[in-house]
Amino acid sequence: MSQAPSPPEAPAWIEVVILAPEAQAEAAADFLVTLTGLGVEVDDFADPPSPVRVKGFLPAGGDLAAQKAMLTRYAQELGQEAGQEVLVSFQDLPGEDWGQNWKKHFKPRAVTRGLMVAPPWEKAEPGPEQRVIVIDPGQAFGTGQHESTTLCLARLERLAERDLLPPRLLDVGCGTGILALAFLLFGGASAMAIDLDPEAVAATGHNAGLNGLAERLEASGTPLEAIEERFPLVVANLTAKDLQELAPALAARLAPGGELIVSGLLVMQIQAVRAALEAQGLALLEQDSLAGWASLVMG
Repeated sequence: MSQAPSPPEAPAWIEVVILAPEAQAEAAADFLVTLTGLGVEVDDFADPPSPVRVKGFLPAGGDLAAQKAMLTRYAQELGQEAGQEVLVSFQDLPGEDWGQNWKKHFKPRAVTRGLMVAPPWEKAEPGPEQRVIVIDPGQAFGTGQHESTTLCLARLERLAERDLLPPRLLDVGCGTGILALAFLLFGGASAMAIDLDPEAVAATGHNAGLNGLAERLEASGTPLEAIEERFPLVVANLTAKDLQELAPALAARLAPGGELIVSGLLVMQIQAVRAALEAQGLALLEQDSLAGWASLVMG
């Protein structure tokens, strides 16, 4: 008696490939990191007009359809911002652990004039005027290479250069804690970093230890609305949707005369986010952009 063939083994992983213009490639890479909790591979081709290939991996879980839909929508938004098509494709893969492959792509890098970000497994060689912040992202978001993070870091650096950095900061949606840690390295006295993701809280605490800043940084999963303290400086690198929803709570955590730095929004989303914050009585102090991403400073 012949035996019926075994059904094909279900894929353990789905390969995601995004083909994006060079200016949008890092944004696509960080979006994939945020969505999957894993690293990505970026192939930067020599010919500038050619798209950059960003490759990541989705575990074949129950929310796969939602993740695919989210990636497809994101590629469309990125394409609108770039003025050209951004392609995304999916391919089933056999079981394999891709969780460590991304580390070879995270190298020491200057993210502002005076700040270099480096992983703990690479030796950093900073310039004479550069500080180094060591970041082990783990499963959290924030290596300093995304444009929205760079915009926030640049604002913190400018405040420090002008001797305007206040003594205390609140980092909302801290990820790896990079913004709070940079604030402390630039001269801030203490910081609170919050995130609803336990992996992010753990990563922030770990990175504070790597940089010798654990005693000056409090990391927790406390919701923003539950915090009673008011801060002279609040930074929130979130999505435009989150910023609009959290606008009342963000404004309520800001001390009189304080400054709120927000990023994570596209240039096309500036007006909506600004309007939500202005509705809370805040005024625009500064606006900046980088490769299609924007930051607002409100006070």
